[in-house]
Amino acid sequence: MGGSTVRKRELLPNFYQTPRKKYVFATNVGPGPHPKWLAYDPVTLIRDVLGYARTAWEAKKGLKLGMLIVNNKTIRNHQFPIGLFDVINIRDTDIYYRLVPFNGKELYPIKIDKQEKDLKIIKIVKKVKIKGGKLQYVGHDSSSYILDDNSIKVGDSLLVNISENKILDVLRLEKGNMGLVYRGRRVGMIGKIDEIIPSTYSRIATVKLLKGNESATVIKDYIVIVGKEKPAIKLGVEG
Repeated sequence: MGGSTVRKRELLPNFYQTPRKKYVFATNVGPGPHPKWLAYDPVTLIRDVLGYARTAWEAKKGLKLGMLIVNNKTIRNHQFPIGLFDVINIRDTDIYYRLVPFNGKELYPIKIDKQEKDLKIIKIVKKVKIKGGKLQYVGHDSSSYILDDNSIKVGDSLLVNISENKILDVLRLEKGNMGLVYRGRRVGMIGKIDEIIPSTYSRIATVKLLKGNESATVIKDYIVIVGKEKPAIKLGVEG
């Protein structure tokens, strides 16, 4: 038998902004570009987070009418996963949001200017050599780019114009660049990389971040590179 397709509110990820005790069930997240543990479903996002609907019925009705645009694409599937750095627009408005780690939550919607609606940071999570000697880079949102550049590494980020599908810059995981913690106890922290500590047989790779007089050492995989001297996109108060 297959696994359960039911999702209960008491088991939702901590970043979910939805009442947990008033109702039992929540809209499930289906397969797509983001993992279930780091994604919002469109119904919860429209109703509980952004406040554009009062009920699940209203949210689903709005989706069918094409009210929700994510990364310049109309989303009608009420289980489509919406996740890290996705840009959200309410149709026929100039209201834009970006989901970022902020305010102690892995995903938090911040308002952004229309000029930033096509900008997105994509963390490279996989690198594969393909036919013809080229390299395929796979992002955290399942996007992929085929390039001749062998210098890009897993853990680096790409600043992309999503409307043109064009890479604007490569943000490398190296000392001096800006890192954002998107998982763990320090989620939402933005700081300058001071040191990259490689893994050993008994220790996982970590990164030391500096933010003013504060420093923190976090797991390397919990970092996404978001800029050089400063963040390349708006990331809340500090972006």
